Amino acid sequence: MIEERRGATQLVRALGLWDCVLYVAGSMIGSGIFLSAGNVIRKAAFPSWIVVVWVIGAVHAAAAGLTYAELGARRPEAGGPYVYLSETFGPIWGFLYMWALVFVVMPGTVAALSTAFAEFLGSFFPALGTAAPAFTALGLPVSQGQLVAIATAFALTAWNVLGIKEGGRLNGVLTVVKIGSVIALVAFGLTAAKAVRPSLAFPPMSAPLAISVGGALAGVLWAYDGWINLSALGAEVKNPKRDIPGGLILGVGAVALLYLGANAVYLGAAPAATLGASPRAAETAVKVLFGDGAARWLSIAVIVSVLGSLAANIIPAPRIAWAAAKDGRLPAPFASLHPKYATPAFGLAFQAVFAAALTLSGKFDELVATVSFAATFFYALGGAALFVYRRRQPDAPWKTPGYPWIPAFYVATSLVFTVAIALDAPKDALRGLLILAAGVAVYAWEKQRADRPD
Repeated sequence: MIEERRGATQLVRALGLWDCVLYVAGSMIGSGIFLSAGNVIRKAAFPSWIVVVWVIGAVHAAAAGLTYAELGARRPEAGGPYVYLSETFGPIWGFLYMWALVFVVMPGTVAALSTAFAEFLGSFFPALGTAAPAFTALGLPVSQGQLVAIATAFALTAWNVLGIKEGGRLNGVLTVVKIGSVIALVAFGLTAAKAVRPSLAFPPMSAPLAISVGGALAGVLWAYDGWINLSALGAEVKNPKRDIPGGLILGVGAVALLYLGANAVYLGAAPAATLGASPRAAETAVKVLFGDGAARWLSIAVIVSVLGSLAANIIPAPRIAWAAAKDGRLPAPFASLHPKYATPAFGLAFQAVFAAALTLSGKFDELVATVSFAATFFYALGGAALFVYRRRQPDAPWKTPGYPWIPAFYVATSLVFTVAIALDAPKDALRGLLILAAGVAVYAWEKQRADRPD
């Protein structure tokens, strides 16, 4: 177990319960409920199935929070699932989780969120948008929006270098603002004069509809994703045996209620076909209910929401890389901490540079989609680690209620979602398998080098 960090060699326990709650909510609430909602509506097609997939997502996220609450209380260390998988199923599984998250998922997420921020900012300041050209480098056109995205990611990265307390404070402020924005959207949207009650009749089920609904789950999982980030910060929570479970349960529960309320507003504003045809379903719904002026205010809320999610998602991956480097599975610089602020500055800088390269390439969306099914699989495997821990060590500081049914439900549904995502996007799934295969090759090479006598 990692004790409280001192000076430049230890991470600092600075996050309290409400910091954890706001961090979970801040990690989850980003662009998904505003942008991915349209893709979910487009795929699920019918209000009844749209509601069902969001409810399934809420129940799944709640089960995930309860499952990982015990894992976090058992192992309050930096690294989260990297630690759980390494200890229960073997080092290679922890390495592959780290490989996917540190080198693909999180840099791609940072690139995607920073670019989304630039796109929405460009709606107010077109000269700073992704459609405004800046220059051409090595034959690659670069837009002003890409430069804004990179600058934003670097600025938030620099802020997070200043300490986990400073990063948590910024996340808390932005999260309170965006939670207030979603609450206002739900409160005013459900009581708007133009709101109607959509038909919730279920159409006959067919194989194409089942696959399409399964594909809609990918957008729902993206919107709910982020709850797992808290588990990577176990070494920086003041009272992890209380605050990690509390942060996960309260944070996930609050977000689930907000998401269900927001979708009720969308479906009450316009037919599913209209919402699905729009690239921004939330904006379309607000325009119908309140007019163009309100839609501009929504854009400001989205900017704050995406910025807050970006600030939160910058934090976890460098901690996971730090834990892996301490085990000798990444180069030594990843295991270093800033001499004054006790943060994984090298890992943060590496992530920012990698995300900048993805932003300039424009390939981050493909990368995130490629590994989304694999990430869901690894989350499921992390949940399954709880059964191993329970068998080895029955006692725990905090136990998941409803064991073994709640973690079993979470693991089973995650595996079903993994298959559904793969069926909906087989090329992305194949690319994800190739990336993981490359991780296996790197792990084998490093292990062989470590075992080789000097």
